[in-house]
Amino acid sequence: MTRLTALFVLAALSSVSLAGPDRPNPGGGDASNPWRWADEGGGYWWRWRTTTTSAVAAPSPMDAVNQRRAQRGLPPFVEDPLLSQGAQAAAEYRAQRLMEGHTGNDFQFLPPGAQSHAAGCAAWPPHLGWGSCCSEDRATYAGAGWAMGADGRRYMHLFVR
Repeated sequence: MTRLTALFVLAALSSVSLAGPDRPNPGGGDASNPWRWADEGGGYWWRWRTTTTSAVAAPSPMDAVNQRRAQRGLPPFVEDPLLSQGAQAAAEYRAQRLMEGHTGNDFQFLPPGAQSHAAGCAAWPPHLGWGSCCSEDRATYAGAGWAMGADGRRYMHLFVR
């Protein structure tokens, strides 16, 4: 009888899902929690969420750069609209291709008349805030842009002069 009971219990347990809509999310209902359950081949595993939602609107790219600079005791950049236009184009290009780093020629995205001596970029989850090289440069003018990639990361680009 003991073996039969054990067999019955094992059979019953094999049909019980370890995760699902009726099971509470171990990370809670917090939308900023980057982990979720994923059903892969009949088993459930923790996976990094591929999309992130936030009830708080993200600051403009230049505001985000200048917030980072203020946290480090640096003066804000003065926004150059042409540099921002180029940075946005570069960020969108990189986000579409999920390019973590620089393109073959970042400066190709600058519109006519724009000048920059350096470019910075990064691909981070949004909750980490702004991140790119050149964010702490001693330049006066800058342009920033970002685009969300299909992988849930923010592809950031910065030009400075």
